[in-house]
Amino acid sequence: MTAVVPRRGLSAAERHAFAAGEEAALAALRGDLRAAFTQGARAIVVETGDPSVVGEDGFAERLLMMGRWLGTPSIQSPQGERVARVERRPGDAQARGTHSDLELAPHTDLHDILALGTVREAARGGDSFLVRAADLHDAVRQRMPHHLPALRKGYFFGTNPVLRSRAPVSASEVPVFAGDGDGVQCCFNPYFLQAAAQARGEALPPAFADAVTDLRALALELAATAQFRLSPGDVVLWHNWSWLHGRTAFEDDPEQRRLLLRLWLRSDLCPPADIRFAERSVAIDDDHERTRREGIRVE
Repeated sequence: MTAVVPRRGLSAAERHAFAAGEEAALAALRGDLRAAFTQGARAIVVETGDPSVVGEDGFAERLLMMGRWLGTPSIQSPQGERVARVERRPGDAQARGTHSDLELAPHTDLHDILALGTVREAARGGDSFLVRAADLHDAVRQRMPHHLPALRKGYFFGTNPVLRSRAPVSASEVPVFAGDGDGVQCCFNPYFLQAAAQARGEALPPAFADAVTDLRALALELAATAQFRLSPGDVVLWHNWSWLHGRTAFEDDPEQRRLLLRLWLRSDLCPPADIRFAERSVAIDDDHERTRREGIRVE
């Protein structure tokens, strides 16, 4: 059974305080969000209300406010943005799925906690999904246990090749699964695995490549029963290593273009099951900062 992400609405008083930016009046919301990551599901959807009340810039400020309750926002590009626009924008060499309208298969990113705030829905499609790492691990153990040794060993992690990097390949292999029981966590991003293989001048090891292919298919199967719709004003926050995330493909209309605002947070609320997970955020933050100083790589 796929885990359901809990939701938290705002009272009338909280909606007023949220719109006014009165942080002191949102202490109960702050406490509930922190508890969700220290004691609860490590994922939550907060229904904040119509974002047009505060406007896009105001909504971004309030998203940052919520993020800082949980951790420290990281820059998400060489441009130094801490709130990124997730929208269809063809031709961006560094953004991959961020500026695409294609399906995003279940994966993890590189920071401890992620947040997405919805400004506008897509005209069609664009449903989100979160797949709990422990559920995926259980499914692998039940249906394809022969892949667990390769997934527990993992492979090297790369970076976006257009970024400047002092370490384009991780110093050691990074496991896909780490931890035990309900505490199992996951680090799964085929893009960065393939980037590492390319930088090393090799193909993924056959057993690991087979495991990655089958894991992706299994994760998509679980994601099909875990889809949910984010309405304008909804903010979903989740622990990156405890949940894989993604979305269905979507279509925009000229009068309705999907727009979400994203945070990447480094946080000590949910310790990673393996120190090599935590090293991923340090590496990409350094890559973005170096690229901001030196410019995008052009081959």
